[in-house]
Amino acid sequence: MLRLGKLTDYALLLMHTMSQPSESGRWCTEQLSLETHLPTPTVRKCLKYLVKAGLVDSFRGVQGGYQLNQCPDCITLAAIIQAIEGPILLAECHSSDGRRCDLDETCGLKGPLRSVGEIVMNFLDTVTLAELAAAQNVQSLMPQMIAVRGPA
Repeated sequence: MLRLGKLTDYALLLMHTMSQPSESGRWCTEQLSLETHLPTPTVRKCLKYLVKAGLVDSFRGVQGGYQLNQCPDCITLAAIIQAIEGPILLAECHSSDGRRCDLDETCGLKGPLRSVGEIVMNFLDTVTLAELAAAQNVQSLMPQMIAVRGPA
């Protein structure tokens, strides 16, 4: 199952918040905590990952704080997820570290799952922070070639 952790949820919320204008142009952890209703230690932990990934810049001193490294139109959903979760994998057999699944020799799903994983990754790599914030529903984010199926 492809599931994002809570820290990734929080990182998405923080990135969205930082994409909004602030009084000083930078956000301090306390401001972000108040704005997002997240505990300050959680905000700090997320920011650490986001800074390390190069999505957020950190500034020290009285005029310090955090700000997005790029405009929201340039930051993809995939980049934010990978900053927290690491590589996005649909199945264990798709890891790049050479690990092999116990069923590697007999599994008939490896190829199809790899294709689905590539589609998911390509989609996440095309949705930007700005688009995510502006979207009213998932259909507005979906490429024209992918039809969203309703309940059967």
